[in-house]
Amino acid sequence: MLILMNKQTLTAQREYFKMVNGVTLKLISSFTDADLDFRPKVGMRTVRDLIAHMFGFEKALAEGARAGKLSQEAENKAIPESEAGKAAAAQLTSIAQCTEFAKDAHKRADDVAAGLTDEELAKPVEAPFGTFSVAQMLGFAYDEHRHHRGQLYIYARLLGRNPPMLYARMETSAVSQIQRSIVAISRAA
Repeated sequence: MLILMNKQTLTAQREYFKMVNGVTLKLISSFTDADLDFRPKVGMRTVRDLIAHMFGFEKALAEGARAGKLSQEAENKAIPESEAGKAAAAQLTSIAQCTEFAKDAHKRADDVAAGLTDEELAKPVEAPFGTFSVAQMLGFAYDEHRHHRGQLYIYARLLGRNPPMLYARMETSAVSQIQRSIVAISRAA
């Protein structure tokens, strides 16, 4: 199923995602370097793995959207269970590095999104998991982000950390931006 989206809607979604990502960066900062290898159970991803995957996949999806194809090789770099993904995750040896990696990946995705036209958003992108529009590929990054951020919240609580409340630290301008984004999305639908 092809989902159509225009530039105005994408811009509103990315603005909202920027706010969500800001909270995620605060969540990441609630961990210590010693927490990076924490996993609640053998066989589950570590804090480091989740951060490497969330943001590595956001970057890979954006670059794949720009190129019109997401290769298995590029996807594997964001999957910590693969050899390439293990190597990528191993580069993140501190919370400071995780934060910079997250900021860089999100900025790259924002840059790709900012350069797209309405026509480009509808173009197909081949990926190991199917063919989807550029708009859908960018949307997958948000889905992945929300899902894995939820896991990080659970990990933080299990470690006795005090993660940020989802919206408690938003400034009035951020609330207004969210309201404008919601209105823009609903009008475009």
